[in-house]
Amino acid sequence: MEIDTQRFRLYQPNLKSWENSRDLNEIIRFLNERGDDLLRHGPIPEPNEVHGNYLSDPTRTRVSLIRDLDANPACIVAVAMLKFSYDWRNGVGDVECVLVDEAFRFLGLGRGLMEHLIAQAREVFPKIHFVRLISEPDRVDARTLYLKLGFQLVEGSDRHFELVL
Repeated sequence: MEIDTQRFRLYQPNLKSWENSRDLNEIIRFLNERGDDLLRHGPIPEPNEVHGNYLSDPTRTRVSLIRDLDANPACIVAVAMLKFSYDWRNGVGDVECVLVDEAFRFLGLGRGLMEHLIAQAREVFPKIHFVRLISEPDRVDARTLYLKLGFQLVEGSDRHFELVL
């Protein structure tokens, strides 16, 4: 199922001036209000200079979000982050904070968002050899999507997934 581009806009916000970023403040509010199952260690605090600089560096982090254009004003309905790092041998893409508003699930937004992140891992960060993510066992729908996209559960773990690119 493709994202309805007449209704939804998938994009990467410009977080270069993170201190004044309306998008960043909305993303944090969205995750804190709707991400109970993601935020097991407490709410996301207001970003400081270290966090802001990390989030605004497109060579290290890509935040993607989806807005519902039918809402006034257009509101965030999905968000995810791709971080680039290295393990001992390879470039790694870490997917974090994938969240689709419950009212918008099953419209293909999660799939579209994940496909967008995977494409970025291949195109923007060509040295990435695999993408990994952590998904708790109780997030059944999300885990089903990850498996359909080709992620595999890491042997010996009940929550670590990897996708070899």
